Order: sequence, then C-alpha cells, then structure tokens
Amino acid sequence: MNAALIIEESQVLLRIGLPVVVSGVLNLSMQFVDTVMTGHAGPNELAAVASASALFHQIFCLGIGVMVALTPIVAQLEGSGNIRKISPSVRQGIWISMLLALLSMLVLPHMDHLLRWMDYEPDVVRITDGYLEAVIWGLPAAYVFLAIRHSLDGLGITRPCMYLTLLGLCVNIIGNYTLIFGNFGFPKMGAVGAGWTTAIAHWVILIGALLYLQSSQKTKTIRFLSRFDWPIWSYWREILRVGIPSGLSFGAEVCMFTVIALMMGKFGVVALAAHQISINVAGLAFMIPLGISAAISQRVGNAVGQKNWQEVRFRGWLGVGVCVGIMTMTASILVLFPHAISGLYTSDPAVTELTIQILWMAALFQLSDGLQVSTMSALRGLKDTRIPLLTNLLSYWPVGMGLAYLFGFVWEWGAISVWGGLIAGLSVAAVLHSLRFHLLSRGSHQLVSLPIRP
Repeated sequence: MNAALIIEESQVLLRIGLPVVVSGVLNLSMQFVDTVMTGHAGPNELAAVASASALFHQIFCLGIGVMVALTPIVAQLEGSGNIRKISPSVRQGIWISMLLALLSMLVLPHMDHLLRWMDYEPDVVRITDGYLEAVIWGLPAAYVFLAIRHSLDGLGITRPCMYLTLLGLCVNIIGNYTLIFGNFGFPKMGAVGAGWTTAIAHWVILIGALLYLQSSQKTKTIRFLSRFDWPIWSYWREILRVGIPSGLSFGAEVCMFTVIALMMGKFGVVALAAHQISINVAGLAFMIPLGISAAISQRVGNAVGQKNWQEVRFRGWLGVGVCVGIMTMTASILVLFPHAISGLYTSDPAVTELTIQILWMAALFQLSDGLQVSTMSALRGLKDTRIPLLTNLLSYWPVGMGLAYLFGFVWEWGAISVWGGLIAGLSVAAVLHSLRFHLLSRGSHQLVSLPIRP
C-alpha cells in the first residue's frame, strides 16, 4: 500500500476524530465540575450527584447508542450521492430522539425507588430525586443535539460540536456557581441547582447547533431543517434497525463496568478506591479511540456508499491500526509512570500500592479496549450492529463477568484479578469483531439495508 495514501487517510481520520476526542473530554469535564462544585456544598450533595449521574448515564447511554446509527446512515448516503435523502433521515432521527427523550423523562424520576431499595440515606435519596427531576427538562435538547451531532459526524463535520460542547462546559461552570451556592441573587439550591444547570447547558448547546445548521455553508446544500416532516416508518425502520442493537451494546458495556465497581467494593475501601482511580484514568484514555472510532464509522460508511470494497477494507483496518497504535502509547505511559499517575489522586500508601498494580493491568486493558471499539466502529460503518451486539453480550457477560467472578471470588485471587476478567472479555470481543469485519469487508456478500423511500 502506498505510504502517501496511508499518511493521507491517517490525517483525515485525525481531522475528523480529534474534535470528537476533545468533545468527550469536555463532557467528562462537565461531570468533574459537577462533582467538585457539589462536593463543596456538602457530603450529601456530593453523594446525590454521584448517584444521580450513575442512574442518568445508564439511561442516556442507551439513547446515545441509538442515535449513533445516523453516522453510518448519513455517511453511506453521502458516499452513494443520495444527498437528497440525508435531510429527511436527519429529521426522522430528530423524531426518534424526541421519543427517546420522552421515555427517559418518564423513567428517570422513578429511579429513586431503586436507591430506597438499596437502603441509601433518605436525605441522599431526596436530593437525588430533586436533581433528576431538574435534569430531565434538558433531555429533549440533549437527545435532539445527539441526532444533529451524529448526522454531522456522518458528513465528517465534527469541529462545530466540539466548540458547542466547550460552550456547554462554560455555561455549566457559571450556572453551578450561581445555583449551587446561591450567588447573584439566586436561591441556594445545592445539587438540585447542578441539575438545573445541566438542563440549561443542553438547551444552550442545541440552540447553538440549530444556529450553525441555518448559517453554515458546509450544510447549506443538505438543508437539514428546510421543511417539516411527519414520522415516516421506512426511515424509522432503518435508523432503529441499526441503532437499537448499537444502543444495547452501549448499555451492556456501561452495565458491566457498574457491576464490576460493585464487585470491587466487596474487597474493601482500598480496593474500591484503587479501582476508581484506575477506571478514571482508563476512561479518560478511552476518549481517544472513542473519538477516532467516530471517524472510522464515517470513513467506512462513505466507502460503502461508493461500493468501493478495497477502500472499505483499507479505511477500516487503517483506523483500527491508528487506534491500537495510540492505545499502545497510552498503555506505555501507564506502565512507565504508575507512581506519578497514582500520586495525582491519592497519597495513601495502601491505595497507591494497589493502584499501581491495577494500572499495569489497565495497560493491557487499553490494547483490548482500543481494538474492540475500533473494529466495532468499522462494523457500524457497514451498518452491521446486530451480530456485534450478540458478540458483546457473550464477551462482556459470560466471559468477562464470569471470569472476573471466578478469579476474584471463587479462586480468591484478589481485587486485581477482577481486571483480568475485564481484559479477557474485551479481548474476545476484539478478536470476534475483527474476524467479522474481515469477512464482511471482502465485498463478496450483500449487506442488508432496508430501502428508504424518498
């Protein structure tokens, strides 16, 4: 393969993917800001935000996974030259996003019953309920923005959403300062104020996105919002066919990490603290392959639209190579500088010692995670999500969780062995996703794609 082509495609991947990486880091920063600022409001407020965030993201990640379907759909339409079908696809995606928002708004206010069942402190439950009842009013804006964002990702336009996420972070900081602590004449609302601020930030981001769509020359020819459409089932069927398995895959992964955290708590406070530090570091590093994976889906989907199978394989495997290469570098940092990384979070000797050991495991985790997310994204570019869902369910639960429980609790190898189960599960998923992409991208098959009527 021509080295110049490899360099050129790598540059395109990074141009599309790096703004998504930055957006992911900014989203994590919003959670960090909420945690730090509510922590100064009191321990119950902090506990409430932590509980509410865990419950909120379990639901929200399902929606993210569904709306990700718009990226390969738009990319394939652009690649095939069917530009006129992009705008109705996006408008139908917005209808689906509003349905998801409604369902989430109906479910989240009742999640406090789960906390009561788990014997949380009554005051924490009360504050958590107030936070969720506030934050749900931002869900319509959040989900509609997801539809717009992933549609723009399908066109390779990722930088505007990065700037809008930065704007949301600024609104979040100012709003938290105002509503959590009662500044500028506003009442002191504590964690509930953080919920209202998050809702406001979502609406500000959406308004910015709508203004961009109306004014940008890049989207002028597509005319996203040029007309009003009622729901059209043929479009819904295609989006949901790709999106529902993708959303369930997201949910299965988030749920796995939640259960792993609960399992680590069985080993005591030191183990849980060391795990939390390590998963925080791994999660931050994961933003890189996650961002690049959006670019992989776009580039592969675009080539599928052109029916250029040689380009599909080239773009897919190059994207996988870029992700694995980057994760190799982050893994090297974890191996070479575990003391420095641990020192950023804790000075406790026992926590530090265990954190260093887990960070070495997290280095292996980086490689498996980078390979599985990049190959799954390449498959998503082919609109192939149902088999990857089954692969993930098998890999994450019977393999990953099963081995984590076997290592940690049956054979009693300790807290660090639980990460061995995680690595095994992700490695199986990575191998199976890679094999499937190899088979599908040969072009000797017929991809199943339901027809969309104009």
